[in-house]
Amino acid sequence: MAHWDTSGLLKLFLSEADSPVYAALAAAGGVPLTAFIGRHEARTAFLRRESEGALPTGEADLLYQDLLMDIANGDIKEVSLTPALETEYGEVLRQCLLHAPPVFVRTNDALHLASARLQGEKEFVSADFRQRAAAVHLGFTVLP
Repeated sequence: MAHWDTSGLLKLFLSEADSPVYAALAAAGGVPLTAFIGRHEARTAFLRRESEGALPTGEADLLYQDLLMDIANGDIKEVSLTPALETEYGEVLRQCLLHAPPVFVRTNDALHLASARLQGEKEFVSADFRQRAAAVHLGFTVLP
């Protein structure tokens, strides 16, 4: 199992040029793990794409329902917000932002990285170049 950032998870629900690579990775790697924030980020991304005309009207809600069903069925596992996650989140921020030179990390990215660390994951799936850099800095093997 690997931790999946939302940018990677979206590839499983949206048809993009590199979606087959992520689908193969999911098929080979077991149940994707993501932070609680992933469902919220995905909903935003689905709606944004619909508003831009990249998805037909109503498709964002259908995709979001598919995501929720996958979570409910255990096909995607979520890491809940807990005091331990809050503590790990602070550690991720310190290790990245207080490093010389700083490794810039955004709030939601740090929550994903903290979730992965809290679960003891070694692999991190992300399509986001900035988050990939932070994951490497923290010692993850970044996929794909």
